[in-house]
Amino acid sequence: MKHKWLIAVFAAVFLLAVAVGVALRIGMKSNDGVVPEPPQQSAATEPDTGVPSVTVSSAPEISLPPETEATTAAAEPVEVTTPAPPEEPEESGTVRICIGGDTSIDGEFADFAAQKGVDYPWEEISEVMSGADIAVVNLETCVSDRGVSEKKEGYGFRTPPEMLEGFVNAGIDAVNLANNHTRDFGYDALLDTFENLGSSGIEYFGAGNDLSEAQGLLIIEKNGVKVGFTGANRVYLSDSCAASEDHAGVNQIGSADSSKTLAYIEKLKEYDSMCDVLIVFLHAGEEEVFEVTDYQKTVSRKFIDAGADIVVGGHSHTLQPIEFYSGKPIIYSIGNLIFWHVDDDIDGLAAVFDITVDKSGFVGLRLHPLFIKNYKVYYLKEGERKFGTRYPQILELMNGLCNPYGLAFDGEGNMTEYIAPPETPEAAE
Repeated sequence: MKHKWLIAVFAAVFLLAVAVGVALRIGMKSNDGVVPEPPQQSAATEPDTGVPSVTVSSAPEISLPPETEATTAAAEPVEVTTPAPPEEPEESGTVRICIGGDTSIDGEFADFAAQKGVDYPWEEISEVMSGADIAVVNLETCVSDRGVSEKKEGYGFRTPPEMLEGFVNAGIDAVNLANNHTRDFGYDALLDTFENLGSSGIEYFGAGNDLSEAQGLLIIEKNGVKVGFTGANRVYLSDSCAASEDHAGVNQIGSADSSKTLAYIEKLKEYDSMCDVLIVFLHAGEEEVFEVTDYQKTVSRKFIDAGADIVVGGHSHTLQPIEFYSGKPIIYSIGNLIFWHVDDDIDGLAAVFDITVDKSGFVGLRLHPLFIKNYKVYYLKEGERKFGTRYPQILELMNGLCNPYGLAFDGEGNMTEYIAPPETPEAAE
């Protein structure tokens, strides 16, 4: 019995020592940073290690509300529209308009142009005219090879169509036909005039295939500025020369208060809203004089009241005064440019009226003095002795005409305000 007890004690001590050793071994491994493997997520029977196995269940399904339900469908592309930058308004500037007086390449003028070339009458002024943004002349003639003169001998004007090449080469953009010579060689020649100008690319106003066209407005846009041109004739013409509803002719008006004049003035009120600058040509007055008639003053001012920004007069073949009415210029007569009166102190003294405008209207004016001789027009320059003293003569003439209206011209032809010199004691006496 004693031996059996000793054996039992010995076995118990042995088992206790083994258990302590195992525990120490496990503690040492744990302190060495060895992490025991996680339990296997398997339903299979694992070997008994003395550690209970753990079964991890899958996460429960979560139902999202309809508005937040996840989807794997590709999102529809969202079209992004980039707004276009606002259009910048076209920058407007100034427009230079050169206006020349009565022009007719007829008779001896046509003969010389035929011999020397169609550019001969224009040689001296083509640089000025073609350098302008818009160049306009009063075409005091028909342009045709047909017809018989309806005027007394020597007063009917007809320009050969081939001469229009010279107009184009000189830079002429448009012509006024509202005058008393457009219909000189009859109805067919008048129609030829429209056709020949159109074929040459030259615009026209003041006459047309019917009254609406004759009274019409020509708009030329340059540098963002719309410049309108229209014209009327007051000088006597027979009824057959005037445009009507079904008859080609000139835009003919009558006395200041006549129905024709008042109807045209109503047109000007419409035209005022159609362009930035409205220029109206008025063919009226008396020939060979520097004085302005009451009719010219009255009707020109009515045109301004109706919306005209500038009134340009003609018919006298002479230069006449300029006045400002309601802040707008009236040039009572621009005289001749290339015309049959030559080499004299009345009709031969001429000028190009170099006008600057912007969207607001008139800006400034410069005169280019000219002299008609040898069946052409000559450009005069300050200090140059061409034709003696013609240059200062023309400026002195214009100063004498315009000073009473508060205007003057300097030595370079620029229009300025006229300031009367103070009275001297001698003058006061």
